[in-house]
Amino acid sequence: MRKNSIWIALLAALLHLGPVSGKVIGNDACQALVDKGHALLAQGKFREAWDTFQLARKEDPEASMPVAAMANLLYELARGTPADKAPELQRQAEAAAREALKLDERDPLAQETLRALMDDLPAPLHVPTAEASAAFNEGEALFHQKRYPEAIAKYELAAKLDPLYSTAWVMAGDGYYAQRQWHEAELRFRKATEIEARNSQAWRFLSDALLMQGERRRAEAALYNGIAAHPSQVPNWDKLEMLLRAEGMDLKRLELGHRANVKRDPATGHVNITLNYGDEKETTDHLVWLALALAESAEQKDADDKPLSPFRRQLVAWQLAMETAAKARANGKGDLTDPGLLAMEKLVKAGQLEPAVLLLMYREAYRTEFEDWKRAHPDGIKAFIAAYGLRP
Repeated sequence: MRKNSIWIALLAALLHLGPVSGKVIGNDACQALVDKGHALLAQGKFREAWDTFQLARKEDPEASMPVAAMANLLYELARGTPADKAPELQRQAEAAAREALKLDERDPLAQETLRALMDDLPAPLHVPTAEASAAFNEGEALFHQKRYPEAIAKYELAAKLDPLYSTAWVMAGDGYYAQRQWHEAELRFRKATEIEARNSQAWRFLSDALLMQGERRRAEAALYNGIAAHPSQVPNWDKLEMLLRAEGMDLKRLELGHRANVKRDPATGHVNITLNYGDEKETTDHLVWLALALAESAEQKDADDKPLSPFRRQLVAWQLAMETAAKARANGKGDLTDPGLLAMEKLVKAGQLEPAVLLLMYREAYRTEFEDWKRAHPDGIKAFIAAYGLRP
């Protein structure tokens, strides 16, 4: 199991949840069992951890965290499982993560587990040296025991051993945040962003520390930077949404529950189509979902007969999907009704397909185009959100 896996940031994230943390974590008995389960998981004791998370769920069935913890455990197991067996574990992990999000849509572990399952590539953060990683792991154990000063010392040692290790500064800052020392936390979170501007969590935690000091505007700016670092990290959007709501602006989720899935058998080249919209009559919505799925699975090439990048493939797929909508409408199939498809149609007509895909459907495979787009549109993220009020 990865020592720097998703759950490492769990305790840190929970410190930043605000008023909904009780709903996420559960009652005292549930919290204690979840903590015990994560300690077992850190030792590679998967069965014992699973049983402990199950007990935590029984203690508080309304808490999302035990379910999210089980989702993450399944995800970790899938990562170390042979390729022929991993898909079933991934399916179970996704189902558990979605179940946790039904209990609380802001559960950070469920959000990150689902993001990792949907994206083949990890966030582009520095991989620490073995020596720094060892010190960091010692800090983890101390942090888990709430021995914050000792944990901070270990995290800062890890940062000293590997000056490029921004996550060590994030966790050192969180040790101060846990002790309500906001300014000291801010300094370390900011240090992490200076080392690695792509550390999205560092920006998010910096925002929290600034907000605790009454620096609302700077806190908001940090969240925009967090989105710029990694658009698919949902907690950044959650926090930005809360800040914008206080100013009278509501963000709407772009919910695109794909109703058609296409998988190509690499051995035979055969395409298997799964339709997820029951026995309803054929509508424009259905035709668009099918066109999108077929386009996403097709081997698309450019004018030079070279394969398109994943981002360009996604653009072409959506362009074809919207062309299908126009043709279906012209042939009497009716208008689009799905809110997500309607939102995408509006964005395509406004010439906003590129930022829509980059910000609302981000995958790490889009990184090159995303960085190019940001350079060409320095205020593009804030402008897009202000103009369309959409979020993932």
